Amino acid sequence: MIEKELKKRNLPDLFLGGEQTLSGWENAKPKIKDILLKEEYGYFPPHITPKISTLINEETFGGKAVWEEVNFTFEKNEKSHTVKTNLIYPKGKTNLPFFILLNFRPDVPDKYLPIDKIIDSGYGVFSVCYKDITEDNDDFSSGLSALFSSETRSDSEFGKITIWAYMAIRMMDYLQLRPEIDKDKIGIIGHSRLGKTALLAGAFDERFSFVCVNNSGCSGASLSRERYEWSEKLFHITKTFPFWFCKNYLKYSNNEDKLPFDQHFLLSLIAPRSVYVGGAIEDTWADNDNQFLCCYASSKIWELYGKRGLVCTERMPVENDVFMDGELGFFLRSGGHCLSEMDWDIYIKAQSKKFNL
Repeated sequence: MIEKELKKRNLPDLFLGGEQTLSGWENAKPKIKDILLKEEYGYFPPHITPKISTLINEETFGGKAVWEEVNFTFEKNEKSHTVKTNLIYPKGKTNLPFFILLNFRPDVPDKYLPIDKIIDSGYGVFSVCYKDITEDNDDFSSGLSALFSSETRSDSEFGKITIWAYMAIRMMDYLQLRPEIDKDKIGIIGHSRLGKTALLAGAFDERFSFVCVNNSGCSGASLSRERYEWSEKLFHITKTFPFWFCKNYLKYSNNEDKLPFDQHFLLSLIAPRSVYVGGAIEDTWADNDNQFLCCYASSKIWELYGKRGLVCTERMPVENDVFMDGELGFFLRSGGHCLSEMDWDIYIKAQSKKFNL
């Protein structure tokens, strides 16, 4: 049944016509990265090393955590922009695993940032509000975008998802400097449009050891071909949010079969590291079947590295399925479109098992 559904999508070859071996995949990867940036998300801007300042907050969550406000100030061509972030971690602990959280709000705690759950599980979290990076609109002249954007965006110049991912990678740079953090145990998590962002950052920065992609849907961890009539398609997303992507992507609206890729290209770039794709039964807009099929189509790449990819039943997913035994995981919970505590529970439990925590 799964293979029958996948065949309907007529997906492009992950190996770009080369040998379907590990060396063939490694040869294809640089080309795949260039295709995705040129045709969908836009190229990353050049690296800038920010100036960083920190402030210790007096609130320590019952004495069990340290909360630091970390400010990143970027400067270029007499322009500057400061991004405020929050670094929270268990007090007195070392070798800490960490989440980088791309969030919709700056609040600590927040409904998408359950501090007690994260800290009590032995993790730290480094959060940022995406609008503090750059606004979620078509204005590229303010925020961090203003430092890099040209007056007239080229067809392959970055969209907002890329600039949000750029900031997540700068946050990873900073975590590499912190002695209390285990550098091999840093992951990234995001929901919806920020799930798309987490996936992009994790695919292009191999320092992320795990990636949690929550309800990311169209142009995230969901295939673009053969989407259900009630789900979001490229026509919808490029009409409503064209600024999330580079201009080249708009030519594939109502033209998905002409895509030289599909989202299994992006997901596969994370192999052999861990990636978990979360869906919700009521989130039909995200198209849960196509999220699952994206995982299924990508799984072969993990296997080339000698890892277990997606370990699942031989059928399409149903409510409350949790397939998290492989390095590529998928689950379909009850409820709707949100980053719930149930999602956090599943992500933490799966990764802690891998870390033997």
